[in-house]
Amino acid sequence: MNDSALVAGVDAAKGGWVMAITGTDPGSPVAFSLWPSFAKVWAEARSQGLLAVGVDMPIGLPGQDLRRSDIKARELLGPRRSSLFWTPPLCVLDAADHAEANQRGRAHTGRGLSIQAFHLLPKVREVRAELTPENLDPHAKPRAAEVHPETSFAVLAGRSMESSKRQPPGRAERLAVLAPEFSNLAEDPAPVPGATVDDLLDAAAAAWTARRMAAGTVMILGPDEVDATGYPMAIWA
Repeated sequence: MNDSALVAGVDAAKGGWVMAITGTDPGSPVAFSLWPSFAKVWAEARSQGLLAVGVDMPIGLPGQDLRRSDIKARELLGPRRSSLFWTPPLCVLDAADHAEANQRGRAHTGRGLSIQAFHLLPKVREVRAELTPENLDPHAKPRAAEVHPETSFAVLAGRSMESSKRQPPGRAERLAVLAPEFSNLAEDPAPVPGATVDDLLDAAAAAWTARRMAAGTVMILGPDEVDATGYPMAIWA
């Protein structure tokens, strides 16, 4: 990667975390890599002097009410709103199992916790261990923020995606949207052991949003909303 100004998108995968590094200019190629922990991802981001990093994982967690960012993103996604799980509340962050998390959620918010949302918690803890509120300051470098790839795809395309990313038509649809933005994504990217193709495409969409973060043109859903521990709850797209 020869660009002097670089950004990245990061997506959780079965084998760890996919990192998609690209230049700030539209059309710059994207390079994918897999890291075993978010700590390693963040160390790489710092060592490369990245300007911005879009992270596909909830960072700020709500109290009793739903996050405004999630509500706005689901409105924007329309028919694909189910691709965004409601963010787990802060009260379940250290729950030992799904049953405990579900009980805590019902007691504190009146809502249970889906098994999909529960399975996010270990990754959420990883991210919050590295990205302290100070690291999420607007003047920090790298600048990090929460993204949601399906929301990024919808903003990039000007519409929500029509098919599931786990099916060939859905992957082709997303590649067609990404291809003008990344010179080496005219077809499926080369395999990365420990990650699926849709993990790579999600990381690329997050990287596209990171470009917009660096340029100051990003859309922010739920701005100025922070959780009880000081973490921002916005989604950037």
